[in-house]
Amino acid sequence: MKNGPSLFHDALHYVMRGEKRFHVANKRGEDFDLIYEDNDQMAKSDPSFPKSDFFFAEVFFPPYYFYDENQTDKINLEMLEGSDEIFFEEANEYSIVIAGLVLKHTKMQVTFKDKRISLFPWIRKKVSCRKRPHKKDALYVQKDFYPIYETRSRYCTTGLFHSLFLLQWISDLPKEKIRYLSLTIRKTEGIGSIIATYSRVAQAFGKQGITVFIEPGSTRFSSEMLENYFVFGSAPKDSNEENTAYAKCFNSFVLNNFIQYYEAKTGPDILQPVFLNQMKEYADEIISDQKILGVLLRGTDYSIANFKGAFHPAPLEECMRIIDERLTEHKYDKIFVATEDSYYLERMIMKYPGRILAISQERHDVSEFRNIRYISELEKDLYQGDAYYASVVDTTVNYFYAIYMLSRCESLISNCMCSGVSIAQDFNQGRYARTEIVSMMLMEKEQKVQ
Repeated sequence: MKNGPSLFHDALHYVMRGEKRFHVANKRGEDFDLIYEDNDQMAKSDPSFPKSDFFFAEVFFPPYYFYDENQTDKINLEMLEGSDEIFFEEANEYSIVIAGLVLKHTKMQVTFKDKRISLFPWIRKKVSCRKRPHKKDALYVQKDFYPIYETRSRYCTTGLFHSLFLLQWISDLPKEKIRYLSLTIRKTEGIGSIIATYSRVAQAFGKQGITVFIEPGSTRFSSEMLENYFVFGSAPKDSNEENTAYAKCFNSFVLNNFIQYYEAKTGPDILQPVFLNQMKEYADEIISDQKILGVLLRGTDYSIANFKGAFHPAPLEECMRIIDERLTEHKYDKIFVATEDSYYLERMIMKYPGRILAISQERHDVSEFRNIRYISELEKDLYQGDAYYASVVDTTVNYFYAIYMLSRCESLISNCMCSGVSIAQDFNQGRYARTEIVSMMLMEKEQKVQ
């Protein structure tokens, strides 16, 4: 291969033919080799990659055999705003491409830690090389996988590249022709995840004049049910392959900095007014003038999903210890428990007899998930045909009744961070006296000990 600005595109041409190793002749310096590595395999072999079936079930980083750094109307350049410097730990295909975009479209200083940047003559004189950033607020792009997607100051190289070129990945259409984005949400996702995902994607692409809708039939919820209870954009009648981009792979499309940077808007206005009014009348009758502590306990499939950190459910005993303290401190009349886990509810009733309120609904035990990973799979295993769809509707309606009841409580305690917490907080609109996530409290306690 000849060394020059088209080097990586030239190499990718041969990658498509099965080549993975390239010798580069460098007229102005030493020769070197390039080795092709699959983005997804590289990320999933990194020690920092989340060890959860949720993340391993699908492609996380697509291969990007084709991309065009000159097609800037389909590059999310706003990702590069907010700092005077960008710092790269490693010189590789993606960091060099990003550096070129930064130099061309911003006034940011570009710094590399990796001295191998000197091997690329078309860019080496335009960047500086040092062990650490010049600026404290520099955008930091590290070599290893970086699992936190909400930050706008630290990335992994592949993650930032993917966030920038996301629209090019999902569509070959010219930007001016894209009016709609069809969002496929996999059938394992619950209603909370669907709402949060739709909200984030709609905000991200709404700024680009692109209307987002959920691909009919992609979720386990029928389009009719979603339209009856929620305010979602239904599929436009004039959507077709000539004006629509299609986001088919859930993890690759949703779990990146560009989408996750937007805060999910999951307030009461996501519900149809009739449904919201029915829940309000129910809560008014049940709560009356009582002082109630809301408790959210995620279990069953959440317990076996091997989530880490704040998303891993804290032990029930630890939750009950904190509940005991709050009952003593604040003299609550009742405890409203929102959970899909029958064991958790039974333990709470035994621990606090006569004080538990809960929505009447079908609940499950973790033992039912021996050969099944998700509640969605369990529902299909238990029901068929019309009974299955009736069960899905019933579960969804009860879920929102429970979340709405939580939002009407004085305070909220949850065993972990989940979509239910976010929706309850949004419905509550800042009125909670206290919100406590037990898994986060345990993490903070461990960090102090260390």
